[in-house]
Amino acid sequence: MTDYAAAPAQPIVQGLLSVRGIESVLISFFGIGIVQTGPFAPLRNGAGDYTLTLDPGLPGDVAIDPPFGRVLLNVRATAGTPTAVVSKSITYITSPSANPVLVGANQVRILLANLAGVGIDPENALEIIIWRGDAGVELVNANIIGGTPNVVFP
Repeated sequence: MTDYAAAPAQPIVQGLLSVRGIESVLISFFGIGIVQTGPFAPLRNGAGDYTLTLDPGLPGDVAIDPPFGRVLLNVRATAGTPTAVVSKSITYITSPSANPVLVGANQVRILLANLAGVGIDPENALEIIIWRGDAGVELVNANIIGGTPNVVFP
């Protein structure tokens, strides 16, 4: 298995996703690890639904093996105001197996929803950190503290 990070807690993706514009259609990502421009720039599929492509400049292969992916999603709202986002999830989109350069998932899809389950954009921004929970030697029997794939922590 490829070592995707130089150290176990090295972030592969770290930054802020924000949605702006009169109809909230402009999406931007400020940080590291996500393609910023061109055909693979951050994509808003609808309210609270985003597709992000991992940056080809990442350490190791340009992908993350989903069983080892760890994530933190933190909604940033206006100070003193609770956020309307109550549900956060991430899905790793597996790259085509026909492409020998890519291993695992080179894209992630993030979904945010309100109490009614309807997609909603974050009020100010969404902080995203993705790291590989098992960089280096494969510790398949180790109990990794910090989460499991496709589980999001508040």
